[in-house]
Amino acid sequence: MNKNLVLICATLLAISGLALGYRELGKRKVQYVDFEKLFASPDQYNDRNIVIEGFLFHGFEIIVLCERLEHSGLAEGHLVPKGRMIWIEGGIPPNIHDALHIQQMMGPEERYGKIRIKGKYESEGKYGHLGIYNYQIKPTEVELLQWSP
Repeated sequence: MNKNLVLICATLLAISGLALGYRELGKRKVQYVDFEKLFASPDQYNDRNIVIEGFLFHGFEIIVLCERLEHSGLAEGHLVPKGRMIWIEGGIPPNIHDALHIQQMMGPEERYGKIRIKGKYESEGKYGHLGIYNYQIKPTEVELLQWSP
């Protein structure tokens, strides 16, 4: 009888440990990452959900998350995306888009701002307009962050 009780207790402990482990794994399904870490080993994050902060730039045939925005030198105050970039597949929610900064000094309207984006990251293809981006993220959540140009 004692042997059976020990087996039952051990089994219950093992099952509860597995359940706890799955919950812990569930918490790790979304990985917080920065540009440095992501681009140091992009394949490690391929086909995974990540959260990353950066600058969104949305203009004619471009919607990217980039490391920084810099002055273009073509018009006073005109900003362009710089550094490493990730194509944003499928766009962003309208309320975020409408709250972005607007510039229209070099042609079509462009929008930009600092965001935190959660989504599925991909690094094994060619993405975006004309396939010029090596990485993309399919957003599931986008949050506009406080930032002033």
